[in-house]
Amino acid sequence: MFITMEGIWRSGILNPLLALLLPEKISGIEGIAIISAVSVVLSQLLSNVPFTKLFIQYMHQLGYGGGDVEAWIALAMASTIAGNLTILGAASNIIILESLETKFGTSIPFTRFLRIGCIVTAVNLAIYIPYIYFYSIITDLKV
Repeated sequence: MFITMEGIWRSGILNPLLALLLPEKISGIEGIAIISAVSVVLSQLLSNVPFTKLFIQYMHQLGYGGGDVEAWIALAMASTIAGNLTILGAASNIIILESLETKFGTSIPFTRFLRIGCIVTAVNLAIYIPYIYFYSIITDLKV
């Protein structure tokens, strides 16, 4: 999986899409929200762990560094939460659902998972985005 992501990164195939979604380093609530949105959406296409590997490289390319703690926390939070949105959002979802079918003979359809996943993901984002922003102000995470 990581070898494939490195190949995708080196090919540059996703750079136009990433540049469209996050064209430059952005801080504050806007940066947290954009990083979160990009993470949730693209994690559905690439799965959350490989997406994060790729996006870390992209964020470094934009100039995000060790002092941009709120941006890194936003990426960690959103890419983790992204696994809740759809079955494809995290490889672990597929493994667990396959086990559910094998051991118990039942399955959860994609649409049912998505209906519940939308609620869980939206509630989490609604709580975490403001929390990260206000926590960064209170604790002065910004350099």
